[in-house]
Amino acid sequence: MAGTADGGHDGHGPDITQLGSAPSPGWLTRRSAEAVRAAEGPAFEPAEYAARLAALRDRMAGLPLDAMLVFRPSSVEYLCGFHTAETAPQPLLVTHAETHLYIPDLEVGRALASSVAGNLHYCGYADALRGLELFLQHAASVLPRGARVGVETGHPSTPPRALDLLREHGLVAVEPGYLVERARLVLSPAELRRIEEAAEVTRRGVEAGVEAAGATGATDSSVAAAIAAALYDGADSASAWGPLVVSGRRSGIPHSSWVGSPLSAGATFMEFAGTRSRYHAPVMRTVVRDGPLWPADRRLVDLARTAVAAVLEHAAEGVTASHVATQAGKALGRLPDDVMFHQLFGYPVGLAHKPHWMDGAPFYLTPDNHEPLESGMVFHIPGSFRSFGNACVGLSQTFVVERNGTRALTHGPADVIEI
Repeated sequence: MAGTADGGHDGHGPDITQLGSAPSPGWLTRRSAEAVRAAEGPAFEPAEYAARLAALRDRMAGLPLDAMLVFRPSSVEYLCGFHTAETAPQPLLVTHAETHLYIPDLEVGRALASSVAGNLHYCGYADALRGLELFLQHAASVLPRGARVGVETGHPSTPPRALDLLREHGLVAVEPGYLVERARLVLSPAELRRIEEAAEVTRRGVEAGVEAAGATGATDSSVAAAIAAALYDGADSASAWGPLVVSGRRSGIPHSSWVGSPLSAGATFMEFAGTRSRYHAPVMRTVVRDGPLWPADRRLVDLARTAVAAVLEHAAEGVTASHVATQAGKALGRLPDDVMFHQLFGYPVGLAHKPHWMDGAPFYLTPDNHEPLESGMVFHIPGSFRSFGNACVGLSQTFVVERNGTRALTHGPADVIEI
């Protein structure tokens, strides 16, 4: 089944090879492979992936690296389109001329359906460690001895054993400093359209959550179920995290969520993300029912409003992340002693796989990040303020950095919704 490197969906099939000594499967034929490839296709046009690979290879040459071995599932998808529900290690090897995707045999279909990698290599679904050994043995066979291979070591998707195997095969593992993930911080126009589409799904989730919260007998679980149904209906992918829905005193415990409890009078906190092609547009909203806000909640509302507004006012192309965070901190002033806030005024979002939509390089809007913002960066502002163990108000927007400022991508004001 011949193909072209970096071109599994350009009209030619990828080269497919079996690793190990198992018998060749009868179900994998040229005809069956072509049918599977036609069933779905990658999320973007081939030119989008070609541009990403070309940019990566330029950065590889600058280090220098002979290859990148990518384990983080979202970065594998970013470079070649491959995505699956399976979580076993399925790395992508990028050389200066080729791409090699390594998969268990059960994932051949997903690779054919979604990937533009030029070469697919599969092995029997026996044991993940044996599969990894076969994968890296093959990777070593296409690289010269002593080749420098970039491997992100800080993400849990990279098996520690992989570094040992690379060394055993005479290759030099190099920590590349988020070489793929840093490129992902700046979204292309096509990626931004995905975020905008995801934000429309998020909007439907907000509407569903508000309606469910106003229903007689509403519980945190019934609200979460309504949000989840809205996020799934008409969507093409699931969120990597959430939805979170929590009410009353439990909302003052960070990352608590639904347990089937009736909604309390006062504030109910909701956090979730709509998706499109696994691109996320998170939002926090707070619903108030059965009367006015409690006085303790009103001060949390003011703090959340202030944080979101300050970030949107100060962020722009060329402005440092630390400046945005410092100005937002000044706007907040000294927090009351009982109020929890993580001092994180934004984190990048975009393409993400489980377990969370924070799935990329650690580029945060904090006072210690002195790097400048670039147009096309997308951030979520987690404006959640808690009276510890008593209450929470969370308001947020997902926004894109532009030349002269910011543009909110999520819909509606970052404000309390009264029902």
